[in-house]
Amino acid sequence: MKNYKKGFLTLVVLSAMSLMAAEDKTIYVTTFDDEDGTNPDKCSLREALHAAAIHKAYGGCSAGQIYSSVPNVIQLEAGEYKLNKELRPNSDVSIVGKKPGDYTRPDVLTNQFPAATPIKTTISGQGISRIFNTIYENKPSLVLNDLILKDGSSLGDSNYSVGGAIYAGGTLTLNNVTVLNSKAKVGGAIYLNDVTSSLNINYGVFDGNSADQGSVLGMTCSDNLGFTTRTIGINYASFLRNGSENSLSMFSFCGQPSVTFTANTITDNVANSNQGSIIQFTQTTPQGKVNLSDIAALNLISNTIVRNTAWSTLLYGFNGIKALSNNILAYNTGKSCRYADGDVSKVEKSGVALTYNALTMSAGNDQCEVAEEVRKDGKDHTFDVSNINFSTLLNELEPPSESTGFMPMYFPKNLGTDKDLVDIGYTGCSGKDQRGVTRVIAENSNGENDVANSCDIGSTEVLRLTANNLSATNSSVVTMLESYQTILDNYNKLLEDPATNKDFIPFYKIQSETYSNLIKYTKSDQKYRTIFVDPFAANLPAEIVTKNTSGQDTRVVKHLNTDNYSVTVKALGVGTLNDKKVFVGKEDPNFKCEWNPNLKRIMLWRINDNVTPSGDNEFCSYQLQLIADPSIKSSAYIIGSFTNIAPIAKDATLNIEYGSTKPLDVDLLQYANDDGDGNVAALTAKPNKPKFYVNPEGIELPIRIANSIDPVVITSDRSGPCPGDDGKYTCYSGKVHIQLRSTLDPFSYNFTYYVYDADGKISNSATVKLQNSGTAPSSPRVSGGGAFGWWSILGLFGLLGYRRYQLHKQAK
Repeated sequence: MKNYKKGFLTLVVLSAMSLMAAEDKTIYVTTFDDEDGTNPDKCSLREALHAAAIHKAYGGCSAGQIYSSVPNVIQLEAGEYKLNKELRPNSDVSIVGKKPGDYTRPDVLTNQFPAATPIKTTISGQGISRIFNTIYENKPSLVLNDLILKDGSSLGDSNYSVGGAIYAGGTLTLNNVTVLNSKAKVGGAIYLNDVTSSLNINYGVFDGNSADQGSVLGMTCSDNLGFTTRTIGINYASFLRNGSENSLSMFSFCGQPSVTFTANTITDNVANSNQGSIIQFTQTTPQGKVNLSDIAALNLISNTIVRNTAWSTLLYGFNGIKALSNNILAYNTGKSCRYADGDVSKVEKSGVALTYNALTMSAGNDQCEVAEEVRKDGKDHTFDVSNINFSTLLNELEPPSESTGFMPMYFPKNLGTDKDLVDIGYTGCSGKDQRGVTRVIAENSNGENDVANSCDIGSTEVLRLTANNLSATNSSVVTMLESYQTILDNYNKLLEDPATNKDFIPFYKIQSETYSNLIKYTKSDQKYRTIFVDPFAANLPAEIVTKNTSGQDTRVVKHLNTDNYSVTVKALGVGTLNDKKVFVGKEDPNFKCEWNPNLKRIMLWRINDNVTPSGDNEFCSYQLQLIADPSIKSSAYIIGSFTNIAPIAKDATLNIEYGSTKPLDVDLLQYANDDGDGNVAALTAKPNKPKFYVNPEGIELPIRIANSIDPVVITSDRSGPCPGDDGKYTCYSGKVHIQLRSTLDPFSYNFTYYVYDADGKISNSATVKLQNSGTAPSSPRVSGGGAFGWWSILGLFGLLGYRRYQLHKQAK
């Protein structure tokens, strides 16, 4: 069940948080000043990096991690850290800005807590200093999270005027990092040095960076007399206003890189109009030869690359692999794609592969030059935009907002025709768009106006209300309630703990209320073998365009929740989907389906206790409809399968009085239940269904003893064959009689039992411990009090020998 899995994940996260809090080795920066050992009461960022490198307390900073093999985490606060000189990390480290989140409300895109906010933490080079340099000594890995790096400059470094913001000698990872107004001669924002360097960017904005070469990214081409191999991933980011008329390139690739651009917006960047390029991936350039390996690789997947100004937006040559899929690479000044090695039209091995891109194919400005062989027989599925205006296909640049993940980007216009960039029928685009929204590939919505949801070309996906077919089965309501209770208890403990981060309190309160209601209404509203389905969990919301207070178009994602959508359902019956993915089957009056507003779940159940036949399913249609605009709606199926949940047997401890000749009468069913199936009272078509197995003669025989122990005699007033395939075993009524064969036996024993439900399904095994008072902790036989004769000793030795003999015989 989906919400159970989410609850379990939440519990794991909470447990991890508690564990981390108990063993917190994070180094917390407590001052914005760029201090270095001058104030023992405060910890600066520079001091924190030194403490991380030496694994000892330094300045006002704690020691962090003890072992060098464990990367340190440095936590910053909201505000601006101004540097007087570059920072030189010398050990693997993660630097984390203040969490850009609002825990009082869910995120506008994910509908999960917290809501994203703009980045809160800035590190500034003040235009006089590079920000990070990791080329020395250990060449450590550097991970930056939720940060703005601004005004970095290496122009004052007479020896190495590279990497205005970051000069990387090791692995570099940027997660939600914005780099602004950084300057260098090469690598305005980032420069990768040596074979040990690599780059991975996930979300962020690169704006206003400049350099003569590689205004955003530059790198070494050869090290140790060979091509420099490195992996570069640039994902879900916006690059705009970088470079200048003096720049020769924005991304300058060389060596033997493996480069992937995924779901980025690259717009309004500038390079020299006579010899500059935005993406340089070639051995041949107007400035001369570049060391680029024949096995270098460039993959462009689902990017929007428009309105750049350069001699060429993508400059490529014969060498290396160039694979372009689902990109908008058009509407640029200068060639959008230029072949650096002459006329490409008749070249048979240009190393280019095209799949579902929007390109300008007509000769002239903005043309994407590709070989005829690449487009032979239409195998490339290129959407030629040569005679289509920009404004016909794309909206204007959307400014940063919650609906864009705080990155500027373009959105395609949904014209509802085959002449737009929306739902092109391709399914090989990036798994999520630039904002992180999952690109749901859905062909199973069944409403009259529903259209198959496939890839939109470019970095963004137009969110269209899409209901998907959801498959589900009933699970144990006992396990479900236990998981809810555990999660609720954890949230309540966090709320009661005075050490809990106050930022999280609103979220914890909301979650506490949510799980309290889930427990309350699951108990009160459950049916028999109920399938609970959250219709909002795996679907796409509607995204509408409205006017903001300034009269500009703005996008609003309408959360999938009961405030924005109505839910209607209809039980269809039992059957299958045909080859057109339409339900075929027959109605079943015993199958029910309804929307439960208390639980905010769709509930499926049967009023009889039939399980779903093999090869069939139980179908319920559901529709989501936008309350603000009822014309926006989508329908799909819930495909259910009902199964019998096994009964539950629990362990028990029973006390036997030493020396007693009286049998112990026990009802083992008091330690068992069949509550996992849910509320038997909901079986209106079978109202008197028993909980446990009753044989054809009407005798209740649900208990099976798994192992017989010779010193213990277990009997029952009634017995007979167990149900179904277990008929070779003997089953008993719930009430059994237990007695030791010898009144002199002081030993305790265990035996295992099972219980069968009314449908003959067996439970888990459970253990009954027979605690003999002769060996109980307070027994005089244990404490040594009282007389003990020789005949008693001989009797006990004899009994012990007999017991070992019987156990040995059983083992054989």
